[in-house]
Order: sequence, then C-alpha cells, then structure tokens
Amino acid sequence: MTGIEIWQAVVTDNLKYLTKAPAAIVTLLVSYVIIRIARKLIHTMTTVAKIDRTIQSLILSSVSFVGWVLAIAAVLSVLELHQLSLAVGGSVALVAMALATGLNNVTQDLMAGIFLLSDREFVVGRQVKAGGVEGTLEAISIRKTKIRDANGQIHTVPNRNIDQSTYVIIGDPKGSDQPDKKAS
Repeated sequence: MTGIEIWQAVVTDNLKYLTKAPAAIVTLLVSYVIIRIARKLIHTMTTVAKIDRTIQSLILSSVSFVGWVLAIAAVLSVLELHQLSLAVGGSVALVAMALATGLNNVTQDLMAGIFLLSDREFVVGRQVKAGGVEGTLEAISIRKTKIRDANGQIHTVPNRNIDQSTYVIIGDPKGSDQPDKKAS
C-alpha cells in the first residue's frame, strides 16, 4: 500500500464524520445555551435563597462540568462514536462520587451549623469550651464558629468539630457564672 492509498483510505473512512459535523456543531451550540440558562437560573435561585457563596460556586461549577461532559457525550453520539460517548458519559458518575466524598465535610458543617445556630445558649458573647478551644464566642455562621481565647487569638473551628463532641458553656454575656453542659 502506497502513501497515496493510505491517505485516500484515511480520507474515505473519515468523510462520514465531516458530513455529521454540522449536527455536532448545532449540538454544541444548543448545549451551550442550555448550560448558560441553567447556570443563570441556579445563580438567581441560590442568591435569593441566600446560599453561602462557596456552596453557590460549587453548585455552579458542578452544573457546568456535568453539562459539558454530557454535551461532549452527545456530540460523540451524533458523530456515531457510541462507545466513546458512553465512556465519557460514565465519567460523570465517577466525578459525582468524588464530589459526594468531598462534600461530606461541608454537609456535616452545614448541618451542625443549623443545630448550633438554633441553640439558644450557644450565642455570641458567651464563654465556652468547644472544639478544643476555650474562650469567648465571637461569631457563629452556618459553616464555622470563631472563638477568641484568653490571649486574644481567634480560633476558627468547623461546626462539625463542635457538634460531634461535648461543648461546655462556661458563662453568659450577662455575667451569670453558672456553667451549663451541652452534649450533642
């Protein structure tokens, strides 16, 4: 087989993909529009719901990633590269498992934050011992708690570390010295 014959075989074998290129381009454009609309909707909904920016960014990135992987899988399917399309589409499941594992700590912080914020005795200004730190509660958010120790240093403790162990409320902002113990 000469070089020209090889070149002709390559061109002939790949000519079918060239005829499907317009459909693949349209699929990419439609996917782009759908992903943009989905991102805009999710951004609006998470902003209205006052979702933490970190989580909002994570959700938007996940939607973009999954959207583009599925778009690439659709393009490969349009080009009749079905095995490759299935492999690319299947990678979404692997990435979803990795994200779920990574989000485990964030989810624990959020759930613990909800419980800590609803605790009427665990409030800013109280003297506490929590998460291995003793001091004054400076701030409590949905994901973390800030405690100022006797040296004036601020310790940021993930809420899951506080909620998973016993925390001690040493005193309240009104000056009451009666210690309260809370076990979670």
